[in-house]
Amino acid sequence: MKDTRNTTETMQDLASVFKIFGDFTRLTILSLLMDQEEMCVGDIAERLNMTQSGVSHQLALLKQSKLVKTKRDGKSIYYSIADEHVSEIIRIGMEHVLED
Repeated sequence: MKDTRNTTETMQDLASVFKIFGDFTRLTILSLLMDQEEMCVGDIAERLNMTQSGVSHQLALLKQSKLVKTKRDGKSIYYSIADEHVSEIIRIGMEHVLED
């Protein structure tokens, strides 16, 4: 487990995670995965009216940041939210945005 104190490295890692969350397309993909539990690239691309290549690029960044995980089923790869922390960050952010 990483050191939870406010070290420079820890804060840089946290800033990187929030930078990933700061992109509209990636946030939309994460939100979609929260609703659908798991989806393949083609289904995500269709739902977001994007190219499979564009979705794959964003999913690669999300996977690299450990925000999504993959499961292979034959030739298909299914993506899902990595853990409850990811969903909770989005839910808390939405609550904040929707506050009066």
